[in-house]
Amino acid sequence: MIAPNIMTFARSLLTVVLITLAQFSQAGFEFLKTKVMVVVVADPYVEIHTGPGRGYPVFHVMEKGETIKIFKRQTDWYKMKTKDGIEGWVQREELGKTLGPDGSEIDFTAPNWQDYVDRRWEIGMLGGNFEDADAFTNYLAFHLTQNIAFEAKYTQAFSSVGNSKLASLNAVHKPFPQWKVSPFFTLGAGQIDISPSSDLVQAEDRENPVYTVGGGAVIYITRRFLMRVEFNNHTLLTKREENEEVDEWKAGFSVFF
Repeated sequence: MIAPNIMTFARSLLTVVLITLAQFSQAGFEFLKTKVMVVVVADPYVEIHTGPGRGYPVFHVMEKGETIKIFKRQTDWYKMKTKDGIEGWVQREELGKTLGPDGSEIDFTAPNWQDYVDRRWEIGMLGGNFEDADAFTNYLAFHLTQNIAFEAKYTQAFSSVGNSKLASLNAVHKPFPQWKVSPFFTLGAGQIDISPSSDLVQAEDRENPVYTVGGGAVIYITRRFLMRVEFNNHTLLTKREENEEVDEWKAGFSVFF
């Protein structure tokens, strides 16, 4: 009777995650639409590219004293618009001396520690051991607050006796988000598909609900790059009298934005 309760928990967690992401994503998009930064060029000249990269050609040059509107950022590039309606992309380094309309300095520094603490989205890849099998995990995280995040994970494990696929949703708590090495604890639920090796003729494919308890640490490296290590204990709910437990160790890297 435990399995229905776990599946109910998984569906409830998924519903909460989807509703929360929809609300916060919509609010975030509205914020990006309405927040426009007006600045004045203070450098002798600033080159405007057709796209966010040095490989895109320069098609216009702004002179000192021109006023521009900046309304989008992509890595180290900013999309802008001149008072004459010319739109293009400017590299962050060329805005080092840019001023606000009142003459105040504008900070266009690279992503820093505070950007990490205030991050909203995080995506990464991990590798490790899933009960003596080689495992690889991709995950996407949305940070609701500095302490609370929701993660969607997909793991594949490969061994000589078979392959496994695990999809799960997880709630993550970070008690010390300001630390460079920040510990976290996670609780989640999902579904695992197990496909035994074709050599095991009597074994059958099976699907089992899973709930997960785990923890680990996120290590801030530099700019937008993170390192992550974690341990998870998965409980597979079977139709037999006893459930199965699987331990998982893994480490990897991620980026935030």
